[in-house]
Amino acid sequence: MVKNRQLELLVYLLQKKKSTYGQLAHHFEVSTKTIERDIDRLSASGIPVYCQQGVGGGVYLDENYTFSTSFFTPEDIAHMITALHIAKTFTANPQNEEILKKLSLISPQLTHLFQSNVEQYFHLDLYDAPAHFDQDVFLSINQCLDFKQYATVDGVEAVVCLGYVYKPDGLYLFAHAGDYRLIKIDDIVSFIVTDQVFDGSYLTYKEYGNEK
Repeated sequence: MVKNRQLELLVYLLQKKKSTYGQLAHHFEVSTKTIERDIDRLSASGIPVYCQQGVGGGVYLDENYTFSTSFFTPEDIAHMITALHIAKTFTANPQNEEILKKLSLISPQLTHLFQSNVEQYFHLDLYDAPAHFDQDVFLSINQCLDFKQYATVDGVEAVVCLGYVYKPDGLYLFAHAGDYRLIKIDDIVSFIVTDQVFDGSYLTYKEYGNEK
């Protein structure tokens, strides 16, 4: 199994067909020596990538190459497309479309077939407005989650953010402020990240549900 960067390199070459060591090094923010090693490993694994020196040369991928079906099985592709379809119901993430484009490089026919089937036959009637996680309130919540910082939410101080919870009527913040509570994110007017950090352990939402 190739490492993640080598997989990304392979996907990039599938899209571009031709590049150079310098361009690849710049794109992946590594040295040309690292790219050379990655190309050697891809080639050693049987992937038809090759190099040509001189004017007009570069790094090439055989234009007839597609991923082996042993890399991702049809069942793998079906599961990934179903997961992306579910994710689109909850979050408006443009990266979902980028992932579909990459899957199309692997198996265009299967990707199109599974995508059409999922969109036609698989429906989630849970939440009409997918969350935009690039909004300020989500960025602030994520900061609190990552760095264990207290927040002041609509005037309530020392709020400990513990995670997100999707419910049929929207997205909630699971938090602790004196007690455990769910705060509907659409209703939040003011969210202030403080400089104070907390320690100690708190229940996860699953653990909280089991104790109720």
